[in-house]
Amino acid sequence: MRALRSALGIAIALLLAACASAPETQPVTTAPPPTPAVSVTEGLERYMAQRARVEAVGFRLRKAAARDCAKQETTKPDLGLIVWSLANFPSAEDRAHLQSSFGLTDSVTVALAVENAPAAAAGLKVGAIITHVNDVAVQEGKGATERFIALSNAAARLGPVRLHLANGSDVTLRPITVCEFPTLLVRSPEVNAAADGRILAITSGLFEMTHSDDELALILGHELAHNVLGHMQKAAVADRKSGGILDAFVRATIGTAVASATTPPFSIEFEKEADYAGLYFMARAGYDITAAEAFWRRLNETLRATSVARTHPSGPERLKAIEMTTAEIKAKQKAKKPLEPDLKPRR
Repeated sequence: MRALRSALGIAIALLLAACASAPETQPVTTAPPPTPAVSVTEGLERYMAQRARVEAVGFRLRKAAARDCAKQETTKPDLGLIVWSLANFPSAEDRAHLQSSFGLTDSVTVALAVENAPAAAAGLKVGAIITHVNDVAVQEGKGATERFIALSNAAARLGPVRLHLANGSDVTLRPITVCEFPTLLVRSPEVNAAADGRILAITSGLFEMTHSDDELALILGHELAHNVLGHMQKAAVADRKSGGILDAFVRATIGTAVASATTPPFSIEFEKEADYAGLYFMARAGYDITAAEAFWRRLNETLRATSVARTHPSGPERLKAIEMTTAEIKAKQKAKKPLEPDLKPRR
């Protein structure tokens, strides 16, 4: 799907929650103009349930593709943990909602322990309050979640991470090496997904079109492939040479112009490559690749006659390629051969 260029703090822009797997960023040098605080917590319970699925599927795919990311030096030790704090939310309405519905305080609190990832495997539960990382205090209030991310990322690079909780117990997390690209669920009715070379993103509109984790894995595997194959970087080079077509991606949701640079001579080939490699990542992660055909048929009907068609393979063409890739993967599985994609140009 479309690529996006993300600026600083996208996790806070989407949910005002911090993800321990988020890439570390440089400090903002110029302050943006003040904007009125708007409520982001309406329907948050539903959103968090959806995001738990997105994070779980994304983690499995990122783990399955880790050896490919290692070739590009884009892996990281990950804990599969998302934290938040009242201090992340400027709106008094949001803070009241979070206090009453989630019992949230200014402490660093577990928002999600991703299924089958280190935090969940260690028994860390939603609502647990974290006070220390390897005996270093994370503190409370403004900046505490960011401090936790920095401390936990640094600790994970060295080995097991010991978290001290407010209830007096200690939990030791053993990081797993995955592709470094965190997965985000964007609250928007638009039907879209994106990759920018650093993150993966899917809108709630597209998420709600999926009927299973296999279909969700198909989308996220496709976006992961864009990042693993370096499509954003290649598009940027082409854009400097010939000029690009800029499309906004859920501006209202993120609150800023988040644009993609797509070049018609290259982007269709990128989409073909992402379809192909994404199915391999999906198969490696243990998902059912036969889910691809029915999902793409539904998606093609939704996207028909939209601008996406200019930079994506046509419906019949895409389905034929998916059928061929599915047969190729199944033959390798039957022969017990490694699931390594043949990344020749997809014509």
